[in-house]
Amino acid sequence: MLRSRRNRGSSVGRPRKELDRTTPAGLLGAKVRDLQDLRGLTPAQLAAKLFISESRLIKIQTANDPPNKAMVERLTSALDAGDALMELYPLLRNASFKDYAQPFLAKQAKAKTIKEFSLLIPGLLQTQAYAAALMRLGDPEGLEDEIRAAAERRYERQEVLEGPDAPWLWVVLDRGALTKVIGSRTIMRDQMEHLLKAIQMPNIHVQILRADCPTVGGSISVLTSRSGEVSAYTEGFDVGRYMQDVEDAERFQRIYDQLHAEALPPSKSEELIREALGTYT
Repeated sequence: MLRSRRNRGSSVGRPRKELDRTTPAGLLGAKVRDLQDLRGLTPAQLAAKLFISESRLIKIQTANDPPNKAMVERLTSALDAGDALMELYPLLRNASFKDYAQPFLAKQAKAKTIKEFSLLIPGLLQTQAYAAALMRLGDPEGLEDEIRAAAERRYERQEVLEGPDAPWLWVVLDRGALTKVIGSRTIMRDQMEHLLKAIQMPNIHVQILRADCPTVGGSISVLTSRSGEVSAYTEGFDVGRYMQDVEDAERFQRIYDQLHAEALPPSKSEELIREALGTYT
């Protein structure tokens, strides 16, 4: 459930949340809270020792914002944790960002509206070959059978865009997504054809960001559920973060809105996609 802004970050009068210890991020977060209790520190006191906000500390403890190596080292020092935290860091580092994305994907499948900005073709509009090529770039040593299976699962998720309860999908796409060759020119040709076919659907809108518009260094997804709740997901290389907090979701909604305001109209965007297709044929 979303919290009101007034209560955000305050633990007064609320029972402590049971922590999930089944993932590397969850186990590390639980150990941080255990050590905090063992050292007799309040969340505010530990946050002050780390020079971060109490809300950020809570997100680390609840696996909503897994720490990087530098933060794990700071936690180790502040809590006199020995090897208890650092021995978990390799597991955290190697955990797939897809694990972090699972709550987002579950919400995406039931959303009323999906708004996305992406530097590359987003997952809901990718061909299976394009998805596999991206996965190979991200994991050059990955097993080919596993990559193909993961790409197939990603492609199958596009079924959510069909049927009477399909969500509205609004995509702002960086212009470079049309020109960066992912995999091969044949893969790109098929991807452009797939994109053109998708935008003929009444619930799918794709607009290309103007070439002279500043952009952000990753993808953004903003979901609106059928009950009106808004959440956001942002993703970079090998990491993803899903946010259900009202203030965080509103911040990414504003970023998306600003990018959308700078995007070309759908008709001009379609022209650019067709021009890109022509370069691959």
